[in-house]
Amino acid sequence: MAVISLKEPSSLKLKFNHGADTNGKAVIKTKSFANVKPTATNDDLYAVATSLSSLQEHDLYEVSKVDNTTLAE
Repeated sequence: MAVISLKEPSSLKLKFNHGADTNGKAVIKTKSFANVKPTATNDDLYAVATSLSSLQEHDLYEVSKVDNTTLAE
């Protein structure tokens, strides 16, 4: 039997640099946004991420898109 893959909503994760801890190691904190349409383009998501980051106190460190897929028979 063939396995079917179903696209589920993705999530967008923005990582922010919060400076360094007492040992000099970078402190990175993440904000996540759920239920991103699976059809959203990478360019559009990056534009949204940079717009959201301009509203934040800390500098944007990294942008990630996490795709979710359900597998079924």
